Amino acid sequence: MIQITKHCKNWQYLLFILHIYLFFFVQIHGQRLEIKRNIDDINSDQFQSLYVPLKKVYIETTIHSFAADVTIIQVFRNDENKPIEAIYCFPIEEQAAIYSFVARINDREIIAQLKEKKVAQKEYVQALRENHGAYLLEQDEKSQDNFIINVGALPPSTECTITISYVTELDLIDGFIIRFVIPTTIAPRYDSKQGGISLPASTNSKYVQKSPYTIKFYCLIKKIVGETGELIRKVSSSSHPIKIDFDQQDAYVVTFDQENTQLDRDILINIELAEKQVNTILTIESNAVMATFIPSEEDCRQARNNEETNEFIFIVDCSGSMTSDHKIGLTREAVMLFLKSLPDNSQFNIIRFGSDFTALFSEITVVYNKANIRQAQQMVSHMQANLGGTELLAPLQWLKRNPPVKGRSRQIFLLTDGEISDVSAVLDLCRSMASSTRIFSFGLGMSPSRALVKGLARATNGRFVFIAPNSRVDVYVKEQLHRALQPSITNVQVKWNFGEIDVHTAPTQLPPVYANDRLIIYGLMDNISTLPSDVNLSVELYTKEDHHRLGEARIERISSIDNKGSIARLAAKALILELQHAKKAPTGSLQSRFQDEIDLKENTTEMEETTKKRIIELSLNYSILTPYTAFVGIEKRMNQSNIDMVLREVPIQVSADDQHLILSSMITNKCDPSSGKYSGSLDFTFNQADTDACTA
Repeated sequence: MIQITKHCKNWQYLLFILHIYLFFFVQIHGQRLEIKRNIDDINSDQFQSLYVPLKKVYIETTIHSFAADVTIIQVFRNDENKPIEAIYCFPIEEQAAIYSFVARINDREIIAQLKEKKVAQKEYVQALRENHGAYLLEQDEKSQDNFIINVGALPPSTECTITISYVTELDLIDGFIIRFVIPTTIAPRYDSKQGGISLPASTNSKYVQKSPYTIKFYCLIKKIVGETGELIRKVSSSSHPIKIDFDQQDAYVVTFDQENTQLDRDILINIELAEKQVNTILTIESNAVMATFIPSEEDCRQARNNEETNEFIFIVDCSGSMTSDHKIGLTREAVMLFLKSLPDNSQFNIIRFGSDFTALFSEITVVYNKANIRQAQQMVSHMQANLGGTELLAPLQWLKRNPPVKGRSRQIFLLTDGEISDVSAVLDLCRSMASSTRIFSFGLGMSPSRALVKGLARATNGRFVFIAPNSRVDVYVKEQLHRALQPSITNVQVKWNFGEIDVHTAPTQLPPVYANDRLIIYGLMDNISTLPSDVNLSVELYTKEDHHRLGEARIERISSIDNKGSIARLAAKALILELQHAKKAPTGSLQSRFQDEIDLKENTTEMEETTKKRIIELSLNYSILTPYTAFVGIEKRMNQSNIDMVLREVPIQVSADDQHLILSSMITNKCDPSSGKYSGSLDFTFNQADTDACTA
């Protein structure tokens, strides 16, 4: 009897253990099955019935040479029986000058006013408390290519149309291709503090594989006429199938070739010129001018100094977000090409980074010889996107602690999709290295962080490129290596020969000049129309020390004046970006032993506040959005209540080459024993069933 009882207790214990095991097995694996089912059914009626107030997105654009005027139209509709507050995070190029924000609802038009951000936020919240409608547009201060729209108290069964307008510069590729980019999605970004993927712009907006809203695109490209006739040879897109209408006399019209286009990749339009352009005045307004210089190789050769550049460091993103062949595959190909092309007697190293970083060689750099090249090629050929998160600060901090040897100049080639959350901290570090280091950045994938990739190059006098999927890597490698092997011309000055008119240059410090690359310079002035129509005006670009002329542009006749204000806004935006990205002045001793004894915070804060005030002043004077200002519009309402208002944050469609991040996040999420609920950084199914699956 005693033995039987003992056996029973043993069986009871085993059954108890088995019960516990089965419970957690079902919870974890059942959750994964439920997640997998939801992924498979992401297009089902269940998804379509979810509360997504954004219904349509339209893009309308006019391109004139190196400038584009863009209008984004977003249609929100409340299909619920309660008022909602709709939140939508979306990307716009950091250098864009957003100058208009308009809401249309029930035949009413609310033109938002630009105000200091805290004032605008306070007015927005107060209006909702008083049962009015309110509309707010903000720029994220950490990742400055992210923007947030707030549509407050949208009544049931009501539609609201939001219109945002901005102007932006266009890049020149290979000396003869003008590239226009519309970012459409915010890629999931790694947050080092959280140790995982962060949600965009401090909101709770979720990522999804496919959204119920789609995008329509209309682009008017004005013809460029030169001395030899029409200068545009070809218009194409490497991102979407397009249709081109050639019937208009003075412009080409580009639209998508298919309906219901998803927002899963950036829109890229390439305008190929018939010949390389030099020294062209693009547009004149009544109080602003925009000049473009494209110095020749001969111009730059004569202006170069004799500084030797012989240290090359490759910083390669091997985080999980780089899994796609459009990213890690192109990265392997690019680094292999670099290893075959470096000059003799140079030094090099390769650093891979993710959650941590590792250098190929223990020394900071090693000599470029056959043995070291062979070792590097072997490592690169097996390189995978398997290093976890995206911790870019750590390898850059290591390089800062180990500056280049005297007599060397360090060139960094950084290849990344840029999916980090705190861009500002990385850029601040890079600015502190700019005296001895240049970064040549490569943005990879369908939706790279353009603010990071461009900012890295801008902060260190380097250059950036974006490698679109299915592109030829060798072209970009050759271009960037060519730039790295020639010192940039940084001592550039501009002279405005505009008679008695006083012209103020923007930016005040011109960026570096490279051969066959465009440099845009703005001049702000009083009314130019007071000059005679046949006056000869010119703009000269030259080096400061020896006054070597890099180029000259002439205006022989002022035939018409454009009064839209686009050029003035771009000039003001250039000044604002210069202030935002300026290298911080030293605040005392750099010795670490003094840092604990002297509180430098007060001086730093004072400088930051002065810069912030200047940015706000420019923002309000020229009516363009900045991280410290916001557009706010108030719709006065009578006899309505917002007391039952619910929050609806529009889901963000993840880019086509980041789909794996959703599945990875779902699989690695786990049950939180403290709450008994399913916990994780992302929730892609938008229903309570997922979180209830782990309820004990």
